[in-house]
Amino acid sequence: MTTSLPTTQKSLRWIRVGDTNPFEWSTSAPVVQPSELGDNQVLIENHAVSINPVDYKMAAYNFANTNLPAGIGFDLSGRIVAVGKKVQNFTVGDEVFGFLNLKSDNGGGAFQQYTVADTDALAKKPKGVSHEDAATLGVAFLSAMDGLRQVNIDSTTTVFVPGGSGGVGHFAVQIAQIRGAKQVIASASKDDGIAILKEKYHVNDVINHGKENVVDRVFELTQGQGVNIVFDSTYLQSSFEKSTQVVKEGGSWIVLGSFGQEGSPESNSVAQRKANLVHADLARYWLGPERAELNTFAHGALIQAAKWIEDGKLKPYINKIIQLEDAENAINLVKQGKAGFGKVVVKIL
Repeated sequence: MTTSLPTTQKSLRWIRVGDTNPFEWSTSAPVVQPSELGDNQVLIENHAVSINPVDYKMAAYNFANTNLPAGIGFDLSGRIVAVGKKVQNFTVGDEVFGFLNLKSDNGGGAFQQYTVADTDALAKKPKGVSHEDAATLGVAFLSAMDGLRQVNIDSTTTVFVPGGSGGVGHFAVQIAQIRGAKQVIASASKDDGIAILKEKYHVNDVINHGKENVVDRVFELTQGQGVNIVFDSTYLQSSFEKSTQVVKEGGSWIVLGSFGQEGSPESNSVAQRKANLVHADLARYWLGPERAELNTFAHGALIQAAKWIEDGKLKPYINKIIQLEDAENAINLVKQGKAGFGKVVVKIL
């Protein structure tokens, strides 16, 4: 059973690879019809989607080898309106949220009214979680979970999160707290971000990395010991140079994406500290050898996130809710570092 579907839709289309004008707004992009779905795919009517740095990075480099034109955007929450022949765990009418395939041709991409999704990284949305909150939990939350699930955290653990006011960072801070870390230290550069970390997320130790010496302050806050875990969520070499200096011998330094490759300055610095380098890289699940693990990891983590939200333990920070027509401008603001604390959500329905 399917509902009657339009054949065209509003969509932010990815039309060229590069930094300059990779996107084009369309009011007549195609809607994939139920008969065109793959066996393990669903068609989702999008209610809310969110923006991540991977949106502009994918547009610039096309590391998924996506055929253009295509959709873009990888976080969504909405309602299933059609299912493929072999889909067993989802049905038409289910409200779902999750993380889309990074290869976004053939109807993928979140910044549109209807999206084709593989079921590997979807979960059913509980009624107690809004579409807006659920839409924040794809790339950013799963990246934070992917890094922190590879390390031990208990009541003796100290954690430092550079970039604690960002999308990944503010989730990493909360996951460390939920898992019972002894001390969570974060850094941010803007006064409002520092205030939110302290007041909303109860992080006592927040370093202003624009004004303070990060290395000195971390050692001060840990009585000269350094920390067991660093989760550097900044994507910045200038931050890596500092944060690699404060991880203890035997500790873990976590980095996002493709940073920290063998022979890189940050990799060498971590090795000199006799610490472990941990990669939080969601691309390896969709595009690499670990696709088989995607469903187990992502599905479980998304369900956990929703439960934490329902229990009041996890609080996504949405600094702005915008319309679909404004998505391209918002992506550019994220690229320029001007999007503010936490997440920007696009409300579609």
